[in-house]
Amino acid sequence: MRGLPLVLFMNTRFFVSLFVFTMLFSFGAESVSAVALTDLVRKDSRTVSRADFLSWSFTALKITKGDGKCEPPYRRAPRGLKATLCTAQEKGILEIFGTSKAYVLRSSISRGEALRVLTILTRFQESIDVSQYRDVKEHDIQSVMNALVLKWMIPTSATTFGLEQALSGTETLSLLTAVSGDTDKTTTITVSIPDRTGQNDVPNADLMDAIWEVVRRDYLRSDNINDQEVAYRALEGMMDALDDPYSTFFRPERASDFQSQIKGEFTGIGAHVIEKDGVLTIVSPLPGSPAEKAGLKAGDQVLKVRDKSLAGLTLEQAISFVRGARGTTAVLSIMRSGNPLTINVLRDVISVPEVEVQWHGSIAVLKLVQFGETTDTEIRTVMQSIVAKNPTGLVLDLRNNGGGLLSAAETVMSTFVPRGTTFAKVKSRLREREEQTFNDPILPTSTKMVVLVNEASASASEIVAGALQDLKRARVVGTKTFGKGTVQEVVGFTGGSAIKLTIAEWFTPLGRSIEHVGVTPDVIITSEDRDEQLRKALDLLR
Repeated sequence: MRGLPLVLFMNTRFFVSLFVFTMLFSFGAESVSAVALTDLVRKDSRTVSRADFLSWSFTALKITKGDGKCEPPYRRAPRGLKATLCTAQEKGILEIFGTSKAYVLRSSISRGEALRVLTILTRFQESIDVSQYRDVKEHDIQSVMNALVLKWMIPTSATTFGLEQALSGTETLSLLTAVSGDTDKTTTITVSIPDRTGQNDVPNADLMDAIWEVVRRDYLRSDNINDQEVAYRALEGMMDALDDPYSTFFRPERASDFQSQIKGEFTGIGAHVIEKDGVLTIVSPLPGSPAEKAGLKAGDQVLKVRDKSLAGLTLEQAISFVRGARGTTAVLSIMRSGNPLTINVLRDVISVPEVEVQWHGSIAVLKLVQFGETTDTEIRTVMQSIVAKNPTGLVLDLRNNGGGLLSAAETVMSTFVPRGTTFAKVKSRLREREEQTFNDPILPTSTKMVVLVNEASASASEIVAGALQDLKRARVVGTKTFGKGTVQEVVGFTGGSAIKLTIAEWFTPLGRSIEHVGVTPDVIITSEDRDEQLRKALDLLR
């Protein structure tokens, strides 16, 4: 398998607008408080007061305030903030702002103060070298280490973290989003990408600059050079060199399509795809999509679109040829189990019906097509309507589900297992963490469950299936799953382009690796004729 390309032509600091969220999509990609941060935090360039930051932090991190029965250390402190002040005093936070008796919380909070507050509230103790930052004092060291390792905040330069700068509303939203895990909502902020030296330089940057200068000076047809195309291909090349099928550069149109797909609507043929062994490969066609209607199947290799060979193209480039305007036909040359086929697919606007419910007597069959925003927001309501009908059993059908948002996986898991249950373990370069459910279950534990999977069940589907299997909450039926056990982060830039980068690997609650392995069902049913897999699931629940 291989991924996608990049080169950055820069030697000085530049500014970009970026958004970050964690994805678990197999075909290209992959949590919010009770109160959405975007509704809570004022998002603008104005500075944020210490009082507002404390209040917002407590809410974002779901910290319960006390009864306010204390004596705050300030004269003339607002009565409405007494509960906040008492909680902050109890946790030792007010000491950050000094010992003055005057009310100091109306002043703007600095980046350094904000990080120290959050370090006290979260109790994280990460470790990394921060000696290169001249403005990091002894009392800042732990909070800056947390900020770097956990990606709370970006330094303002290679040698200065920017701790004394006042924190803006936009920066506060980004910071609390990162700290609280509220990362399925796209947050746009403006950050400084510093010019780095030594080992952090772009590889062979001087050589690339020199080559580009020669090209611009001496190339015979210099008038035909498209600077943007050169930059995009260079970026694609950098990501391609990572040799990772899930790390890629998105041009603006593809980045927009990707966002639309997460939201459940896009234009194309309607199939989850990856690049596997250098070939565009179907992971699964979406139910009811043009791809499914035309007969495309999981594992099909797309070799050509009309007469255009996809050999040697990046994933981004190959997908651009498959996509097209609504009503046009994609003529695909397919290789299926060694047999060449030609399949015509009529492109259309794809609306993904993420959640479907059917009943077989008293047994509910809940089918999830992907773990997108619709699933994340609707699944608990759907489950409540199912439970209201007193089912004797539940089949969770994750077949052909290519994955989605980590937050959606947590929401789905929370409907079946107790609050605080670990459903995945995530390991990155610098830390390990456990993903846990944050809501009370809806389906009674006495209601038996079966999970259906197949070779096109991937990523978030495998997280849920593997967790329910490890926790002995459900039996898994079908065929071994796809085997995507990595986590991607999407970072988008001004102008609409984005990168998707593998940043971690996840494991089941019992520590099982899924990457290239998949989830092996408790009951293996390979035949899908007359839906033998569903028939077996229903039999196990009767």
